[in-house]
Amino acid sequence: MWPLNIIFMQQTISGEVINLLNTFVVSCTQYTSKVKTSRCVLNNPQVTKALSSWVGTSEAIRLLSYSNSNSEKKVVNEWLAGLIDGDGTFILSKKGYASLEITMEIRDEHCLNIIKNKYGGSIKLRSNANALRYRLHHKAGLLSLINDVNGLIRNPNRMIQLNKICDHYGLIFIFPSKLTYDNGWLAGFFDSDGTISINKTNTQLSISATQKTTQILEPLVELYGGSICIDRGKYESFKWYVTKRETILNIIEYFKKYPSRSGKKSRLHLIPKYYELKDLKANTAPENSLLYRSWKIFYDKWSKFEE
Repeated sequence: MWPLNIIFMQQTISGEVINLLNTFVVSCTQYTSKVKTSRCVLNNPQVTKALSSWVGTSEAIRLLSYSNSNSEKKVVNEWLAGLIDGDGTFILSKKGYASLEITMEIRDEHCLNIIKNKYGGSIKLRSNANALRYRLHHKAGLLSLINDVNGLIRNPNRMIQLNKICDHYGLIFIFPSKLTYDNGWLAGFFDSDGTISINKTNTQLSISATQKTTQILEPLVELYGGSICIDRGKYESFKWYVTKRETILNIIEYFKKYPSRSGKKSRLHLIPKYYELKDLKANTAPENSLLYRSWKIFYDKWSKFEE
């Protein structure tokens, strides 16, 4: 029998660890590499079951690391699905060749490299355009990507395109579940179709995203706030539009957990400074004042990252 002293205590344990280990933390005077739990006190309502088994400390660390890795992979897959829903196209040619193409601005090469490094493919400069095109057509890489985003694609057109390729390869197309707040999809969709701007006339800050239909915009209103309006610009479409300060700051909190990976993140990082200067009325201060100069420096930095 080990010469150990088990201290039973109420421990706050995340659901993630509970699901993995189904046990709780104990302390002992020695032989910490392995701990045998013979009985437990279930004071914490999160703890529903304890195992009477050998639990290796190194194994626990490995399992937790594996969980974190899986969680990060899930977030990246959701981000990728959102990006494809905005800027991507699944293609199945008449000759039966399947591929994926994603077109983004030159400044967003980093986004495309994330995808290329994981699945392969190529990135090329589009002729006569300030844009890059990523193309993935080799079967192994494409099947790997489909496996990662199947069930996460939400754009109706993209769902139809992906379904054709799934059918071509004998795969089952998976419909997406209802979008929830804690999902990386919005980050990817924002990186592709999102806009963050300051109105030059009234210096009103807004976050928006445009689509031809309201289908994938409506859940954004429900989860993140804002409203949907009709954009009567060059291409008539629908726009998810957010201007309320509290709502925008809540969206910034979302992006801290599910980061933007495009050049738009530069403007997201400047939003707290925008509100700080607006509270000081720096934008309406006399032009020869230091306060207005602070606004000018901020706005020049903002304009550097044109949408």
